[in-house]
Amino acid sequence: MTMIGTRRPDSKVEVILGVDTHLDVHVGVAVDHLLGRRLGELNVPTTAKGYERLLCWAKGFGPVRCAGIRVPAATEPVSPAT
Repeated sequence: MTMIGTRRPDSKVEVILGVDTHLDVHVGVAVDHLLGRRLGELNVPTTAKGYERLLCWAKGFGPVRCAGIRVPAATEPVSPAT
């Protein structure tokens, strides 16, 4: 039997946190692990307090299953021109 739109009681939502890093601010996005639904977005400063705030914010949606970090190419070392 197939049920559509019915949640199983044991299907607890876990959070996947994605972080886009920048020099002065990081942008975090939380999605649920079941459907990939966007739960929210938060900008935090690149400080210890900012990192703590981001993690606490994500945990507010549920347990954090994993996190992924994207480092923009502009922050990678650049070889000097020859």
